[in-house]
Amino acid sequence: MNRRTAILLAVLLAVGAIAVWRKGPALTPDGRQREAQADAAARRFMALREAEEQADRSAWQPTQPAVRIERELALGVERAMEARSLDAGVLPDLAARISAPAGGSLRWMQVRLMRIRPRSQAGGIAPGFLTDLESEVVLEWPRAGNSSRSIWTARFLAEAEWSDGDTPRLRDYHLSQPPTVQSGTPVFEAWADLLIPTNGVGLFTDPLLKETTELGVHLHLAGAGVTAVRVGEGWRWETADLGPADRVKAIVRADLDGDGTAEVVLANAAGIQVRGRDGWRQAWVAPAKLRHPQSITAGDIDGDGDLDLWVTQYRLPFVSGQFPTPYYDANDGFPSYLLRNDQTRWLDITEASGLAPKRHRRTYSASWLDFDGDGDLDLVNVSDFAGLDLHRNDGRGHFTDLTPGLGLTRHAFGMAHVVWDANHDALPDLLMVGMDSPVASQLEALGLGRPEFPGHTVHRGPMTYGNRLFVGSRSLGMEWSPRSEDLRRAGWAWGAAVLDWNNDGRDDIHLVNGHETFESRSDFERQFWQHDVYVGGSTPDPAAQLYFMQANERRRAARQSYGGWQANRLFTQTARGSFVENAWILGVAVTEDCRNVVAGDFDEDGRMDLALTTYEQWPVTRQRLLIFRNRSVQDGHWIGYRLDTPAPGSHLEVTTREGIRRHWWINGDSYRSQSDTEAHFGLGSSAEVLKAEWVRLDGARQELPRTVDRWHRIGLRR
Repeated sequence: MNRRTAILLAVLLAVGAIAVWRKGPALTPDGRQREAQADAAARRFMALREAEEQADRSAWQPTQPAVRIERELALGVERAMEARSLDAGVLPDLAARISAPAGGSLRWMQVRLMRIRPRSQAGGIAPGFLTDLESEVVLEWPRAGNSSRSIWTARFLAEAEWSDGDTPRLRDYHLSQPPTVQSGTPVFEAWADLLIPTNGVGLFTDPLLKETTELGVHLHLAGAGVTAVRVGEGWRWETADLGPADRVKAIVRADLDGDGTAEVVLANAAGIQVRGRDGWRQAWVAPAKLRHPQSITAGDIDGDGDLDLWVTQYRLPFVSGQFPTPYYDANDGFPSYLLRNDQTRWLDITEASGLAPKRHRRTYSASWLDFDGDGDLDLVNVSDFAGLDLHRNDGRGHFTDLTPGLGLTRHAFGMAHVVWDANHDALPDLLMVGMDSPVASQLEALGLGRPEFPGHTVHRGPMTYGNRLFVGSRSLGMEWSPRSEDLRRAGWAWGAAVLDWNNDGRDDIHLVNGHETFESRSDFERQFWQHDVYVGGSTPDPAAQLYFMQANERRRAARQSYGGWQANRLFTQTARGSFVENAWILGVAVTEDCRNVVAGDFDEDGRMDLALTTYEQWPVTRQRLLIFRNRSVQDGHWIGYRLDTPAPGSHLEVTTREGIRRHWWINGDSYRSQSDTEAHFGLGSSAEVLKAEWVRLDGARQELPRTVDRWHRIGLRR
């Protein structure tokens, strides 16, 4: 039996086991049709496998040296981590070359192959390859007595020369530039580590919702129906009425009826449910089952005084053999809905509003936001397999698509967004959370692609740029900012939170990342870039389903990671306005895969703390809520405000001698997380606030207390 026949038989058996094609008696017309469909699916699967092998022999043949070198790098990092020694890895004499201090234990090491190019024979040396490596190492010294542990980090770029062959050998390497070195003791300390109960829904126990009550901070895990509450110096779970425990649902707190109290608004399969003073009620019944409600944003889009809803859905790729098409501009997901609040009922006005053409984005996050400063709420929508979409409001709830003005910068695997005034121009700015890819960078450098898919190649670089910062524009809505370069590389990022952790008057950004970490540091993403994006379409396909399943089973059998072995990032803003990544030094470089994150002052001391969730599949499958307490000691002054009820679209302005700081109240941002009504401003050395105002969407202003170093609770004047 030859290899082709063996595969075909295996495929026929697999298709018969997983698809519905073989239901019913084989001799009936129905049965014969299903037999024919199963046979056609099996043969199409064979064609997909043959196309994969052909592409590896032709279009992707130049990548084989990179595959082999990546294997050696992964093995080298694993050796170094096992020995806890820099010099035990693939880069000899590394400690000396980066001037690492003696005595530290290796806590973390990452080496990414970003570029490869052939090197011809010269000086008697056989032909080989030159590679550009992006590396990070972390050394740790344990606590001594009452002192804190000490951390030393170095990031560096290296050019390395390799021999050719099945097992390439490193000939030599040199640093492309001096390493970026940091050292210090952690500022954030672990405060709580709570195992999230599954309550019958498995993983996807988010959304994470932060609520500040008179009794303190509550951290709700809506999917699990539990809330983390502070008890003394610790935290514990309590049950919470956040609707039935569902695997996927979206949630937001909003004052829908304008009575001064916030309701819980929940989207699940049935539609929209609202919990008010009288308990839960079904507010809107979806015309078709909501398959994957992902995000809700609430705001008054038509100026009638009540809040309207944009309810979005995600659609998982690969399921049933469907795949986002095209992968860089997919509009083939489950529909989103614009619901106008008509006081007694909710009206679906998606078609009439102008939002229908892109309602099938595979949306991760969305927010109502006045990005052009004209006094009405526009829409920002961030989607996987597409990126950022901007829709300008005419003030009456009709929208114009401004996205084409962003060009290629809008494309990304958009996972989330956060908003703040990054350039202090009175307009909100936006960070779109995305992901970068070493494999895509290699393919870009080699100029490789499949000629029959030119669009795939053109968009590959923009899609894998990473995080992008956009600044508000009165004419264009948003514009890409070159300051993105400081923030772009954070791996497979998911959620984000803005916080001024040291109260120096400059906002910082924490990002959580990591997809599927398993035992091996070898990564699966080459399969995605060289094959998956060329397979399947928007509709279910049993042959593509089997193709994706078989590739995934090969990965799992090899315990291969997929966007794994990453550490969370914290970008601290410098006095020059640039950003420096220092999560390891600060103590929040969690290495488990993470998803949700919120920032807030959990202990009322004026220093912003962090809460995040993990999403672990190895060595055990579990989710945890991790809470980090900010213990910084050299922080400046601060002032904080808490609204009695959410007021989306409004913002705060705090004026000091250094200028104006702003905070916009929005919802639907980050990754399935909401950070309630808290606004915190670090003031640096300034102990005086010259003016503090709450600015409503219609331009009305309300003066606020200006006493520094304390929280102020404020309510709307009617």
